[in-house]
Amino acid sequence: MEESTSKFSLRATLVCRQSSDPSQPIHFLSRQYGEKLSKCLNCRYTKQRTAYHLYCETCDYGIHRHCYYLPRCRLSDITRPHTLQESYQYFSSCFACGDEGIGHDLNYYCATCGLFFHKVCSLYPPEIRHPFHAQHPLKLTFSSDSSFSDLKQLPTSWQEEHSDSETELDVSDVSISDLRCKCCQRHLQEVYYHCSVCNFSLNLTCTRNPPPFTIFNYKSHEHPLYIFPRRIASPCDACGLSLENTHDLVYACFSCNFMVHRACIYLPRVIKITRHPHRLSLSSSLPSGKFPCGVCRLTIDVTYGQFSCNKGCHYAVHSKCAIEERIWDGKDLDGVPEEPDEDVEPFERIDDETIQHFSHEHSLRINMSNRVCDEDSFCQACIIPILVSESFYGCTQCSFLLHEACASFPRKKDHPLHKHRLILHPIPPKPLEVVQIQGGTFKQYSRYVEGMFKCSGCDQSGYGFVYICSEEGCQFQLDARCASLPDPFIHGSHSHGLFFNLSKGECMGCKSSQCSPYSLECMECKSFLGLKCATLPSKTHYKHDKHPLALCYGEEDTTNAQYWCDICEAKLDAKEWFYTCNDYCNVTVHVSCLLGNPIFLKPASFNIKRLGVSVIRNNDNTRAICFRCYNRSAQPFLFEFDDVSFSCSFDCI
Repeated sequence: MEESTSKFSLRATLVCRQSSDPSQPIHFLSRQYGEKLSKCLNCRYTKQRTAYHLYCETCDYGIHRHCYYLPRCRLSDITRPHTLQESYQYFSSCFACGDEGIGHDLNYYCATCGLFFHKVCSLYPPEIRHPFHAQHPLKLTFSSDSSFSDLKQLPTSWQEEHSDSETELDVSDVSISDLRCKCCQRHLQEVYYHCSVCNFSLNLTCTRNPPPFTIFNYKSHEHPLYIFPRRIASPCDACGLSLENTHDLVYACFSCNFMVHRACIYLPRVIKITRHPHRLSLSSSLPSGKFPCGVCRLTIDVTYGQFSCNKGCHYAVHSKCAIEERIWDGKDLDGVPEEPDEDVEPFERIDDETIQHFSHEHSLRINMSNRVCDEDSFCQACIIPILVSESFYGCTQCSFLLHEACASFPRKKDHPLHKHRLILHPIPPKPLEVVQIQGGTFKQYSRYVEGMFKCSGCDQSGYGFVYICSEEGCQFQLDARCASLPDPFIHGSHSHGLFFNLSKGECMGCKSSQCSPYSLECMECKSFLGLKCATLPSKTHYKHDKHPLALCYGEEDTTNAQYWCDICEAKLDAKEWFYTCNDYCNVTVHVSCLLGNPIFLKPASFNIKRLGVSVIRNNDNTRAICFRCYNRSAQPFLFEFDDVSFSCSFDCI
C-alpha cells in the first residue's frame, strides 16, 4: 500500500508556482501527452516534442517538464520560488562564490533577481536555512570519497569548510545507511545538509524542491492545512494509515485536530470502480457496523475516511485501496453528471423458445440435451462440451450451439480484474500472435492465427467469445470462462469462498506459483487458486466413455490407490487433479491428456504464410506422427497442413 501511496502523491508535487495570493487554493499541473507545446512559460521556446509537458488549466500556461524541474533561486521566497534558467554565456561574478563564469560551461541565471550562479554553486551552497529547522543553519555534508562528480568542482574554500569538525555527522553508534532524512523519511543520500548541534539532516533533493508550507483545498478541508515537519505515531484522518512510517509529508489543521498525508489531501471526491455497480463518494466516516473493504476484504475502521456507495448500498472501500492503480481508472467524477447506463441485451426474444443472438445470423431454439455426450456438441462461447441434461440454444439451420447461460452473457461487463469496462466479441478482432524460436539460429519469429486469442486472466490461448477492454490502446481481454466467474467464487476444491484480490501465491490446483497471471484468494486460509485451474470444467466429455467425467481434486490417502491414465497409459498421481468417471467405469485420465494444450480448441481453419492449416480432432487410433518432433500425439487436437502433414502443438507448427 505504501507503493500506491507514493504513486498517487506524485500529483501533489506538481504545484503551479504562478499563483501569488496565498489565500487562494493551490493549482495543480496536469500532464499533456501527445500535444505540442506552443510556448514554454520558462524558456519561451517550443523545443522538440517530448513525451508530455505540464499544463495549468487555471492560469492557462504550459511548461516543459525539464524546465519545471530546473533548480530554483535560493534568494527567492521558498513558498514562491524563482526558477533558474540554463545559461552558457560569460559572466564576471557568481553571486555565491564571486568567481567569473566561463561561457561554454553550464551555468544558471535568475531573471527575476538578475543574478548568475555557477552550476555547483547553485546546486550545492555550503550553508542553507530551512523552515524545517529554523533555529540553526544546515551545512553541506558529504564524504571525501563521494562519487558525485559535481562536488569536485566546488570552490576550494567550501571544501575546507566542509572538513571542519563541527559539520561532521556523528555516526559512532549508527551507520549512515540507517539514518533518515527528516523530511521524506528516506535513507540519507551521499550528499545532504546537516545540523551537528541537533543531529538534524535533510537530503539534498528535499532542500532543492521544498514542499508548499500551506495548502488550501476546501474540497478536502474547510481550513488551510499547514505542513507538520515531525512524524507522529497517529493515523491519517483521511486513510487511517500511520503518519509515522511513510515517505509522504504530513499536513495539519491545528484548530480541528485534523492531520493527513499530503497525498490524501488530493484524494478524488467521486469515483467509479468495476467492483461495484454504483459510484463511490469519499466520506470521513461510516455508520456503526462492520464494513469489509470491497478490494482487500479487511474490515474498515468506520472512524476514518473511505469511499462508500452513493446509492446507500452496504459497500465501502479503503481510500488507498480504491485509488490503487489496478483498481481505479484515475477519473475524478465530482461534478460530472451520471449518464444512464444503456443495458444492451445479447439477444432478441422471438418467442418463448426462440431467440436471435447478436453473435449468429440464424435464430436459435432452446433445447435440452438428453443424449450421450457428443464431442462435436460444444458451446461456441466457452468451447466446453454440452453434457446430458444441460439446456442450450441450437441453431435452426446449422450446428451453432450456445449454453443457455452463455447466451445470456452481457454485451458490456465490469469485471474486478480490470479497471475499464469490457465489451463482448464473438470473434476476436485481432489474430493471435504466436512467437516461436527457430531451431539452430535461436531467432524469434511470429505467426498469426485468425480467430484465436490469449486470455489476460488465465494466459491460455483458444477460441470462443472474448471480452475486450473498451479503452483505446489497452490490450486487456478475458475469455468467457474467466469473465463469468463470480466474486466470491465457490469452487469444489475448497470449502470457503474465493475472491478476486489481485494477489498471487502457490495455486491449490497445480501447486505452481506461475499458474496464471491472476488468482482467486481465500481470505480465511490465505490460499490461492489460479484462474487456469479455476476455469477447468467440473465435468467434461471423453469419447470412450458414455458418462461425463468429473474433475477430482486429488485424494489425500493414496497408500492403496494406483491409477493409470487411459489416454497416455502412464501412471497417474492421485494427489494431483485428474478426471474420472463416477459411474463405476474405472476411467481415469490426466487433465492435460483429456483437455489438451491449448485446452480450448475447436475444429477450425486458418492460414499461415499462405499455407492452409486445419485444427482437427485426433481420432486416428494409430495416433498421427508430428512432422517436426516425430512423436505420436496423444493430444485431442492436431494441426493439419494442406491435408499432407500434421503437427501436435503450436511449438511444432
